[in-house]
Amino acid sequence: MPRTIAISSQKGGVGKTTTTANLAAAWSNMGTRVLAIDIDPQFALTRAFGAAPSQAPATVLDVMAGQAEVPDALVTVREGLSLLVAHRDLAKLELTLVAQTKREEFLARALSDYLDRWDLVLIDCPPNLGLLTVNALFAARDVIVPVSMLDPGAYQGAGEIRATIARLQEQDVDVRVTALIRTFADARRVTHQTIDGSLEQLGVPIARSQIPLRAEFNNAMAAGRPLVWARPDSAGALAYVKLADELAESVKRLRAVA
Repeated sequence: MPRTIAISSQKGGVGKTTTTANLAAAWSNMGTRVLAIDIDPQFALTRAFGAAPSQAPATVLDVMAGQAEVPDALVTVREGLSLLVAHRDLAKLELTLVAQTKREEFLARALSDYLDRWDLVLIDCPPNLGLLTVNALFAARDVIVPVSMLDPGAYQGAGEIRATIARLQEQDVDVRVTALIRTFADARRVTHQTIDGSLEQLGVPIARSQIPLRAEFNNAMAAGRPLVWARPDSAGALAYVKLADELAESVKRLRAVA
C-alpha cells in the first residue's frame, strides 16, 4: 500500500497548497509514483499544476459521488505524477454528506481499489475541519500541517488539527501528525521567533527543514508550475527538496515503530 498523506490546516494562507504541489513535484522527480488529490472547492492545487476542472475528464467530485472511477478522472501532469482535480461544487457535496451513512469514508472507499498504482498519495485539504477534510483524514495515515511563521493564527489552526486527529485516534482511526512544517520562515522577524518558541507545546513532530519567505512561490503558482519545476535551483525549491527527503525518512521511521 502507498503512503497517503493529507496536507491540512484549519487556517488559510499558510502555504498548504504550495506545500502539496512542491512536495508532489519533488517526490516525482525522485522517481516516486505520486497521486495528488485536490479536495478544496477553491481548486488551488488544480491551478497550481496548470489544470482546470473544465478540461479534466472527471473530477474528484464525480469520484466521491460515485459517478466516475478514479482511473477515468486522472490528469497526467507529467510522467510519475497524476492529479485528481477539484470542482467548486465540492462545497455542495459536503452539505449532502451530512445525511449519509459513513459520511467520513467516501474518499477512502473511492480510492481503495486503485491505491496500488502509486507509491505516494497527497491530499490537499480545504482550510477548515469540515467533512471534506475529515474524509481526507480518514483516507490518510499521515498528516502534514503547514504553519505560517507570519501568522499567530496558524499556530491555533495547527492545534485544532492536532486535537481533531487525537479524537480520531480515540476512535481507532489509524492517522497521525507526521510533522508541522514552518512556512513563510524568516528568523529575523519577531512573529517568527514567537511562533517558533511555542510550537513544541503542541506535542507533535516539527520538521527540521523550513520553507523560506519568498515571492518566487507566488510567481510559480500563478504560472501553473510548482517552484520545484519552475526554478529548481532557487532557495525555495531547494528547501522543498530537502523537506521531501526529511519527510520520507520520518514517515518510514514513525510507521516502523507504530
